[in-house]
Amino acid sequence: MVTPDHETDPGEVRGPLTVAVARQEMLAAVPRLPAEEVALNGSAAGRILAAPVEAQVLLPPFANSGMDGYAVRSADIPRVPWRLPVTGEMRAGMAPGAVRIEVGMCSKVMTGAPLPDGADAVVPYEWTDRGATEVLIHERPRVGNAVRLAGEDLSPGQQVLPAGHRIRPTDLAPLAASGSGWLRVGRRPRVALLTTGDEIRPPGSRLAPGEIYDTAGPALEALVFAAGGELVFRGTASDDPDQVRDVLMSAAAQSDLVIGVGGMSVGDHDHVRATVEKLGRLQFWRVAMRPGRPIAFGELNSAVFLGLPGNPVSACVTFILFGAPALLAMQGSSHPEPPTLPAELLEEVDKPEGLETYHRAVLKPRPGKIPGVKLTGNQSSGATLSLARADALVILPARGVRLARGSVVDVIRLGG
Repeated sequence: MVTPDHETDPGEVRGPLTVAVARQEMLAAVPRLPAEEVALNGSAAGRILAAPVEAQVLLPPFANSGMDGYAVRSADIPRVPWRLPVTGEMRAGMAPGAVRIEVGMCSKVMTGAPLPDGADAVVPYEWTDRGATEVLIHERPRVGNAVRLAGEDLSPGQQVLPAGHRIRPTDLAPLAASGSGWLRVGRRPRVALLTTGDEIRPPGSRLAPGEIYDTAGPALEALVFAAGGELVFRGTASDDPDQVRDVLMSAAAQSDLVIGVGGMSVGDHDHVRATVEKLGRLQFWRVAMRPGRPIAFGELNSAVFLGLPGNPVSACVTFILFGAPALLAMQGSSHPEPPTLPAELLEEVDKPEGLETYHRAVLKPRPGKIPGVKLTGNQSSGATLSLARADALVILPARGVRLARGSVVDVIRLGG
């Protein structure tokens, strides 16, 4: 990993940092993974371009009709209604120049078919009586009506999408139209996910007294996948320091990013952070935020290490703020930070002084105004129901203990 520009004691673990500073340092430090080529098909969605894509062809490659109708010379229709004799038909797939219209004539033309030679406009079927040998035209077309000119969309060498862009499903249409068959993209990061705690059991299993389900793990697996990561290791460890060490080292040996869940605080049985400090390096520990203050970032062997709190909401929030940006940056994203949008608080909200706070909330669309936003209930870091009901995280600034109803805040949308 790249060492930050500022000077720090090699044995010092800094914190708490602000969310912005911590994320900036993390993004500057994570490595960019090598590029690879993938086929241009549906599986390319979500990948991040490692090189710009440039058009290899003229698009459209020839002037063509944008509608089913009649190809005409607009000057041959001095007024309407007007009749023209119909000669020939141009269908999609026919070669340009296969049909030519003479003065005072017209020809049928189908959507996407080359514009017949001599024509300068298309009269849609809806403007006619759809005659076969002679057509009655009810509306006069302008020059260029329903005509798509050659190269009006793309020209060879024109950039379609830049490097660093994350491919959306809708991007696949212009990429395919550009003539590309293969795309150069950042390799998917290999991710190891480790949850710790004597009390953790798999979802659906029978719980003994004092045991709880692994609620953060399944959510983090899905969040890793959504951010483009490839889960290559999924482990659990008890609160035994030797087992934590062995599982962490095994995870680091086969991954680009190790995510530890739990064991990041200062309790007698929190061993993950101490193990990483001993066997690797922590760049920072603790961020001035809630939920998620005991978050850690560093390296373990040649892998990036990200330590998340054990509470499920804290783990999800910190992954959204740090884990997903790290994975996107490793793939070469030019904009790895979670995007925000403004919203107006529909209620008064309290928060702790000095901590940037992330509350679960639901957005309320309001025509002609920015969305309103309302909290979804219990904001405890262990309360998952309010997370299920939320479609956004409200970002409350570190300074102050109360925000009034009507305050404008930034929010992060959940689920896309």
